[in-house]
Amino acid sequence: MMRRFIVPAALLSLVLALPACASRGEVEAGRLAKEEASKAEDDAACRSANTKPGEPAYESCRQDLAAKRANKAEIDYQKARDFDRVLGGLNDF
Repeated sequence: MMRRFIVPAALLSLVLALPACASRGEVEAGRLAKEEASKAEDDAACRSANTKPGEPAYESCRQDLAAKRANKAEIDYQKARDFDRVLGGLNDF
């Protein structure tokens, strides 16, 4: 009796979960879109400081923003790694 409900429930959960998986192309497209948005934001921020592309001040501004973004990404990665270590470390006891 119970088997009649378990098998369809398992199949239903698989059917609902499969569309949620992103393909490699979708992930790459999302990453590229995020990168392009970041470049546009950086460009707008540096232009608002009355600099133009090709000027040393503009290039310096873009490099500073890129360095800040890289530092933030590194910190976010370390936080995620530490969080995973804490959760994974619970099984060691």
